[in-house]
Amino acid sequence: MSADDFGSATGVARAGTAELRRWLESRVQEHLLDNGWCFLALPRGPAPVVAFHTYVGVGSIDEPEGLSGMAHMFEHMAFKGSERIGTRDWPAERAALEREEAAALRLERAQSNNRAPEVESARAELDAAVEESARLVAGEAFSRILEEAGGSGSLNASTSADETRYVVSLPADRLELWYWMERERFHRPVLREFYRERDAVREERRMRVESNPSGALYEALLGAAFERHPYRRPVIGYARDIDAYTRTRAEGFWRTRYGARRFTTCLVGALEPAQAFELARRYFGDLPAGPEPERIDARETEPRAERRVEVEFPATPRMFMAWNAVESGHPDAAAIEIAVRLLGYARSSRLEKRLVRRDRLATHVGVGTGTPGDRCAGLSFLSVLPVLPVERERIERVIDEELARLAEGGPAPEELDGVKTCARAEILRALQSAPGLAGVLAEYRGKRGDWRALLDDLDALERVDAAAVRAAVARYFPPTRRTVAWLVPAAPAAGACRA
Repeated sequence: MSADDFGSATGVARAGTAELRRWLESRVQEHLLDNGWCFLALPRGPAPVVAFHTYVGVGSIDEPEGLSGMAHMFEHMAFKGSERIGTRDWPAERAALEREEAAALRLERAQSNNRAPEVESARAELDAAVEESARLVAGEAFSRILEEAGGSGSLNASTSADETRYVVSLPADRLELWYWMERERFHRPVLREFYRERDAVREERRMRVESNPSGALYEALLGAAFERHPYRRPVIGYARDIDAYTRTRAEGFWRTRYGARRFTTCLVGALEPAQAFELARRYFGDLPAGPEPERIDARETEPRAERRVEVEFPATPRMFMAWNAVESGHPDAAAIEIAVRLLGYARSSRLEKRLVRRDRLATHVGVGTGTPGDRCAGLSFLSVLPVLPVERERIERVIDEELARLAEGGPAPEELDGVKTCARAEILRALQSAPGLAGVLAEYRGKRGDWRALLDDLDALERVDAAAVRAAVARYFPPTRRTVAWLVPAAPAAGACRA
């Protein structure tokens, strides 16, 4: 297959792992700045477009106690601009922001001292300061520049337990604009409109968790499945922590967490790697590396008993079940992935056949791995939407029976081949587009230290056999390793959790 053929979506979909390895290793170039920021460049035509994907190794597991959700909050703030972008008058705005933060810190002190008159006065002072600084903001200026340069529809960001991502696709002749904008974003960001954005994030939590049955159940599941590990915290943060955010704390989070050593950027498209790397040195070479990432050392002890939690909520009942599993790159990760897919990934899966089509106990079954992340050992995840009236014991018994069948007999050859083909095809589909390819390569380099780990994972999936599946189910899916969370009906009221 020629390089031109491989550059097409069809070429990627038809490639074997060895062929994919040869093509990528002949095309991907890597450059590491002295401060630790890694750049990958992959020329790929024919469209005159470049996809940019920056993977930052900062997620909710990197947050200190009391600042849950700050990685997500900073993702929002990273679009607010700099001293040159987003302001109508920077000297005046800087003074207004200083008055705003002084008022916020006075409010915090008044609240900690529980002095109601001072709280009321300080809150009014903060509200007035927020309004004053808002008048000096050129709203959405950062996003508008990139959108008008051709990034409309592709400019985005996301935060998870493991990382934060910043993405955009631009015309090839706007290459240097991206470097200039990212330097503005990450060199000295201005966290303007902070308290308005804090209120927006608090409302987002209400929508996604407090008034969302699946969100409330998922948060309860994580809290029960992890006793010590920061994976137990929600990515959006706890309400009490969001309410206590200050811009001072957010700036401290940025200084200690957003060092260049945590960054990996992949560029895919119509580009010359030498030019891309020279621009990287020019624009980012002087950015501070930042401190070494703190070690996530809150390892979970081996689960010894099933954990259960119920969430009362005025909504249709549902069930989440999860098993403590392994991290990305673990020798058993591929076998666990195949086992989970055999259980519930498609209409041909075992639980779909039993729970939905044969026994008619559920209308939907969903599964996943790496929940809520896989930088550390995460969860294998199962969701069930039962039919009414709910037969909880029967549903759980069917799950136990199918796990026992899989552990004892393993998958049939044709069943295993089909699931492995689907798993591999899903990875390859992500590589068909330039943005998808940039995202996968950046993630593997940022999370695993080498983008070639992608190819290792493809090989590992191919090597999974029936014996490996049986062993994985027996090792990782016993009842003692699982957490079961049920959403149960309640009168219309705020969601409540009872363990």
